Amino acid sequence: MRRAPINASPRHQKVVGVVVDGASTYGRSILRGVTRYANLQRKWILHKSIRPVPPGYSDFPNCDGVVVGGVPWIVEFAKPGTYLVSCSGGTSPKQMPVVSLDDEAAGAMAAEHLVDCRLRHFAFYGLQRASATHDRYADASGKITLRHRPIGPSPVALNRLKGFRAALNARGFDCSECPVDWPSTEQWTTHPHRAALIEWLKSMPRPLGVLASDDSVAHDLADACLAGGIGVPDHVAIIGVNNDDLLCEGAWPPLSSVDADFARMGYGCAKLLDRLFAGEKLTEEERLTRLPPVRVVQRQSTNVLAVGDPNLADAIRFIREHACDPCSVEDVLRVVPVGRRWLERQFVTHLGRTPHEEIARVRVETARRLLLEPDLTLPTIADRCGFSTLANFHRAFRIQTDSTPAAFRRDALRGMRSAGG
Repeated sequence: MRRAPINASPRHQKVVGVVVDGASTYGRSILRGVTRYANLQRKWILHKSIRPVPPGYSDFPNCDGVVVGGVPWIVEFAKPGTYLVSCSGGTSPKQMPVVSLDDEAAGAMAAEHLVDCRLRHFAFYGLQRASATHDRYADASGKITLRHRPIGPSPVALNRLKGFRAALNARGFDCSECPVDWPSTEQWTTHPHRAALIEWLKSMPRPLGVLASDDSVAHDLADACLAGGIGVPDHVAIIGVNNDDLLCEGAWPPLSSVDADFARMGYGCAKLLDRLFAGEKLTEEERLTRLPPVRVVQRQSTNVLAVGDPNLADAIRFIREHACDPCSVEDVLRVVPVGRRWLERQFVTHLGRTPHEEIARVRVETARRLLLEPDLTLPTIADRCGFSTLANFHRAFRIQTDSTPAAFRRDALRGMRSAGG
């Protein structure tokens, strides 16, 4: 058989564009996912646009398909017949197929984390963004002033707030909304909102747990707390979404965040493009895939346990750090100098569960994260989470989730599998 030359180009190669903001973990992760899929297929030519793309941009190559990451005006310069797939939760599936983060689930995960920190007051910051566009106002004397016109809430922020509030309500808590618009790109260095934001923070009950709509907004909030002399996390605990390592580690203190693993979205979009190239017609359900968040990455900004008794705080912290070692209630009592009856009474009063139940809860929460890793077997996960037998793992998991580990994994990964992640 005659062999083809090594450098021969594959026939009918598709040109696929990836339009993202490479300055963010979100954009780089999407590109990473698309590249991973393309490298496995070895039949695409990738055009990577990782610098910010301005509105009205027209000098874009004639692509067969484009993966869009948060660039809504891509539709304006895409060539006729080009397939578009979006990784943004703010895109309507009627406009183009979408593979994005389940923003409501991200908000709910943040709420559970803050509640587990024993906080009792909660708020959301970043619902509405200020615009660089100005409106002119004249007062009674005729003096002209300029005011930034708000852009309005984004669908992503609205859904994260919706999930955050619903999870808090289910636990018996409410959520306030910060009335201050977070800054536009042009305002990051001037901070015209900073005084109003600090005033709002100082007016809120403490300790306060705040979900910011994303990590850039969380970074802005941490800067406001630093400028206003407001302690983080003792007075205000902050959590963002996206787990952008530069933003989270670059803030003071470092920021906790919900990890979305956006590479899964990029991979899923690439797989959808491949199906469209093959002539497949997507059903209405297949045009929208929401992938669950992976976990909360805790950093210093939520490293707080808002309980009054130091012995109780030490016991809770010990369990959360050592539940999967494994540990028992006896291990807790060896570290915390209190009686078992006192410890159980305090846990039930403040957490609504016994120390033994808290140990099981931490183990199951850890298992939920590990079950998203398809290469880990159930016995391996049971062992890593501190369960002595697989039967004990199944029993504890069913009690807390009303599901088996295998069923949870199947349901959690269903979106990932359909998206190719």
